[in-house]
Amino acid sequence: MSYDRNFNNTLAIWTAFGGKGELVLPIPTLNWQRKYYSDFGYSQYGSERQINVYDNGNVQIAVYYAKTPYMSYYNKTTGQWTVVDVSWWAHGEPEILYAGGGVFIAKITGFANIIASFDGITWHNAGYCVGAQNAMTTGAYDMDKGSGIVSWWYNQTPIYYSFDSLTERTEWPLASGGGVPIFRYLTTHKGQFVGVVGGDRSIAAASSSSPGLWNTTITEDANDSRYMFIRSVNGKLFVMRWRYVNNTYHVNLCVLNDSATQLTETNLSHVGDLADNRIANPQNIIWMEAWGKFALFNESMLYVSDDGLTWEGVEQPGFTTTTYDTFGGAIYVPGDGFYVKASGFVYYAPY
Repeated sequence: MSYDRNFNNTLAIWTAFGGKGELVLPIPTLNWQRKYYSDFGYSQYGSERQINVYDNGNVQIAVYYAKTPYMSYYNKTTGQWTVVDVSWWAHGEPEILYAGGGVFIAKITGFANIIASFDGITWHNAGYCVGAQNAMTTGAYDMDKGSGIVSWWYNQTPIYYSFDSLTERTEWPLASGGGVPIFRYLTTHKGQFVGVVGGDRSIAAASSSSPGLWNTTITEDANDSRYMFIRSVNGKLFVMRWRYVNNTYHVNLCVLNDSATQLTETNLSHVGDLADNRIANPQNIIWMEAWGKFALFNESMLYVSDDGLTWEGVEQPGFTTTTYDTFGGAIYVPGDGFYVKASGFVYYAPY
């Protein structure tokens, strides 16, 4: 089914699926406004304006992508975004590699150190990667097993791992043996690390107890399928799949089974440009505990789902981006509201 934004209303979607299942109402129409780096307590550094938001399941942070020794976290006592001193970020731009399970794993752009925090306030030099080359691209951490990995973009074995404390600067050894992939995206899911392999044509998984032993779970196919933005959200494993057919991108939001061996398409799809904010991006999925449902944000829309497969949506006036700009992450701060990252600002809606 091709995409028509006029089709995306709750009644139309419900009717298109035969009126089966429980119609999820009410989905709120929210009052969206823009927030900039200054709204999170930052002063401008050079010409940089980019602000990103992350939630590790316990705390929320707003990261200003600039070489400035501060970090902003949401103070639940005051209900305010609060800037704290973090000397690590004076060395370069901070970039969050993984947020979840009560931990943030980050890098300083251009360095081989792994920086970690549990509360967004105190940040630890958690380790370093000897001999690493090029760019650290992504990472994941399993709090239950105390196991972490980071992937580097180069042509040798690229995975470094650790079972040591995140509060101490220890060497993260290079995973030995052949067949360890380069990863573009990684997540942690039910005792496994799961990732999109460099080249975007396959998916691989490893037990978080054995981060050097990887199995390809979704192989390259004859349709030249590509994958992006894999994420585990409240026990569901989401990934975006796209195919280039007849000079057009065909994009689907998909759900993987727990072993990441089988993939099921959801009812959210898009046909057109790949750089289009109407695409359902797993980065923009959150679990709303108060609703008992998944929520997903994209261009002018808020969708909800009970099972991650069938989504119903309501249009959100004023929640829009410019052409070729896409949302890159969504969080919910209980008692405050929703935050969705755009380019140079963050959309906010009180709720």
